[in-house]
Amino acid sequence: MVQFEKKKLSDGSLHVTVTGKIDEKFDPSTVIEAAHGTTKIVVHLGGIRSISSLGVRCFESFVEALSSHELVLIHVSPAIANQIAMIPNMAGTAHIESAKLPFICPACGAEKPHSIPWKPNSASDHAPKCVCGAHMELDGLPEQYLPI
Repeated sequence: MVQFEKKKLSDGSLHVTVTGKIDEKFDPSTVIEAAHGTTKIVVHLGGIRSISSLGVRCFESFVEALSSHELVLIHVSPAIANQIAMIPNMAGTAHIESAKLPFICPACGAEKPHSIPWKPNSASDHAPKCVCGAHMELDGLPEQYLPI
């Protein structure tokens, strides 16, 4: 089940945090209704645990329904990033700002999610530092999550 937390800011933008699993039951109608009268919508996707194949179709429809607005996707979760890497049209005309991806420390094995810019080479250029002092590495291949 997906949950939406919506907040209109004083600049007129709508900020939406989405959490849960996107599947065939994904119903963003409350977000689409709240978007009326706004020019910019920022969608935080770091809390999406998974997305099914039918969820991909529903997400594409959601993005399409908001295409008349400036749509910005931030902290895209690994589940969404992986699908967008395979299906670039899934994000439509939305601007993807960042992805919140899994990093692992090669020295001590610590794991940590970390937000990085949505662009090639950002996994190495913006890798976090571990508490042990070592630079962390993306837990997976960059092409699984990021544009090439």
